[in-house]
Amino acid sequence: METEPLDYHRLLRGTPAYRWWKPLALLLLSGVFFGILTVLVTVAVIPVLTLTDPDYPMQVAAGTAEVLDTQRPISVLVSMVSIIIMLPAVLLAMLVMGMRPIGRIWSVAARMRWGLLGRLLGVSVLAIVVMNLVGIGVGLLFEPATDAAAATSDTGFDARAALLSMLLVLFLVPLQSTAEEVVFRGLFMQVLGAWIRSPWFAILIPSIGFASLHIYDIWGLLAVGLLGAVSAWLTWRTGGLEAAIAIHIVNNYVAFGIMASGLTGETAQTAGDGNPAGLIGQIAGLALFVWLTLRVFTRGGHGRQRIDLIQIPVAPREWGTR
Repeated sequence: METEPLDYHRLLRGTPAYRWWKPLALLLLSGVFFGILTVLVTVAVIPVLTLTDPDYPMQVAAGTAEVLDTQRPISVLVSMVSIIIMLPAVLLAMLVMGMRPIGRIWSVAARMRWGLLGRLLGVSVLAIVVMNLVGIGVGLLFEPATDAAAATSDTGFDARAALLSMLLVLFLVPLQSTAEEVVFRGLFMQVLGAWIRSPWFAILIPSIGFASLHIYDIWGLLAVGLLGAVSAWLTWRTGGLEAAIAIHIVNNYVAFGIMASGLTGETAQTAGDGNPAGLIGQIAGLALFVWLTLRVFTRGGHGRQRIDLIQIPVAPREWGTR
């Protein structure tokens, strides 16, 4: 029989032989696969660390170095890969659990809607430009300007390390951003949505978890939480991860580009990355992003719900009945 029309966060209910415990098993199995892949990546990375930057692990453990510093390209590689492996972990878990088609993690069309993603990447560029211009403008109104160039020169800026980090960012950010969205706007939303019909639990709870995993101060956490909540709402509203992936990719390109350039005097990801001006810019940019995304989505004629065919057990009829 056909399922009811399912929104994105309810798509696991359309999987073959759905049972209430399967979303939980999917979540746990994804964690197991992620743990296994983490061990494999760690073993593979040890020789690279030994040859390129043997002091990095000890300095991070001692608190004398940041986990991610664009002046240390190996830190960019390790940080990115440690996130990227979440993507195969989730897809493998869906395959093992028989939750086919596994493309339902991408959208209600059971695939990535590439045309929509491409258009929303363009929308994201415009939104991020507005976000940063507004943030810079508000910051200049209320905060004195600093000599970023002088701050950068004092740190012994290495242009070659910055260039190598940017090359890694160029190739790995799309995978890193996609992996995070598959987990926080995909897996978590669909697991919660399998049990709770209202989309708000599936939108807000993963967004809080997403923000809590970042190391920013309160202003940075608010900005990241807002980005996560808007991305989750658009995922539900458009029936897929395309909008969330697009804004995440462009946002990270800009963020890592600024870090690698040293323009702000800081080349590492630290706890002091947020401020009120940045949050105001975030609000302005995301408002524009939501408006343009909905226009692109509506004009493209994309669906936001899915109907699956599922089998349900039927009691056998007894002799003598019709």
